[in-house]
Amino acid sequence: MVPATLEFLCGLAIAAVTIADVFSSILVPGPADSPLRVATRLRIVSLPLWRWLSRRRSEGRTRLSNSFAPLLFSLAFLGWLLFLVLAFGLMLHALSSDFTPRLQGFSHALYVSGAYVLTVGVSDVQPHGLARWLLLAAALCGFGVITATITFILEIQSNLHEREAGVLKLSGLAGNPPSGVGLLETFASLGLRNELGHFFKEWADWSAAVLNSHVSFPVLVYFHSIDSESDWVTALEIVLDAATLMMALIDEDCGLAVLLHRSGSRTAAHLSGLFHLRSEHPGIADESAVRALSNMLRKAGYRVLPVDSAVVGRFFSLRSDYSSRLRALAQHLGSMQCPLIPGSEEAAGPRETCA
Repeated sequence: MVPATLEFLCGLAIAAVTIADVFSSILVPGPADSPLRVATRLRIVSLPLWRWLSRRRSEGRTRLSNSFAPLLFSLAFLGWLLFLVLAFGLMLHALSSDFTPRLQGFSHALYVSGAYVLTVGVSDVQPHGLARWLLLAAALCGFGVITATITFILEIQSNLHEREAGVLKLSGLAGNPPSGVGLLETFASLGLRNELGHFFKEWADWSAAVLNSHVSFPVLVYFHSIDSESDWVTALEIVLDAATLMMALIDEDCGLAVLLHRSGSRTAAHLSGLFHLRSEHPGIADESAVRALSNMLRKAGYRVLPVDSAVVGRFFSLRSDYSSRLRALAQHLGSMQCPLIPGSEEAAGPRETCA
């Protein structure tokens, strides 16, 4: 038999680390740093299985199912409640003599604990002394976790709405398949080249907002975009490619393109580092690809710089600030990846049809 004091202390320790994990995961921005880390451990364990199931259901496509992120959070919420029920069950079992009638074993203590953690309450036992305060604490902890979870869900929905508004605005503007050069061609064909600065400013703000929300609440990363043919990671790479083309190849003012490039590259670095993703080497600079991009931009009506080794080096240097990181993140999520030049076979990681 475990001494009652030791049993009570074990329950108290489990309750403390569970509340700390809820506080760290929901109320404190950033990855959870508590010892328990229920959500993080569930993600590590379930991600390979869920990716395998997604491939089987989608005939080899690697994109995670849209239900992964909600299920992951639901399991974390359930895990917190179960840990609280176990914790208070241990403490109540240690105080069995403080109930009338006396608690009949550990299973009875778990039942009473679960009833109070879920704020249901029971009437078959009457607590006395310390047990009354312990049941009050169980009810407060359960109510606090449930309330924090509901608030968190509302915050998630708000952040997703802001993120998806930008992604949906990009839909149809980046060509088929979508690309950075396709985006610049569309603006030129519509006579909206003067609006590119405003567009880059909007996406710099979007990138900063995504960085803040997704680093604060990492589960947001696993929520796919509404458009099944695109995704927010792909969208960010497309607009960054457009900004890079503006900075490296086009002989026009590019101040706001620089702003977007810096903001987006920072977002890519922080998000890939958040999940400890290994970025591939950007590869050798391909002068023929740069010349092809230059010709496309010239035909669209842009003033392009003469392509030489310095221009080629600058283009691939700017692109290396974000491309390999975003592709590692896209591979992690199974998101679509589109080539730098529409119609080419250049892509890294799992491929899906770009549309």
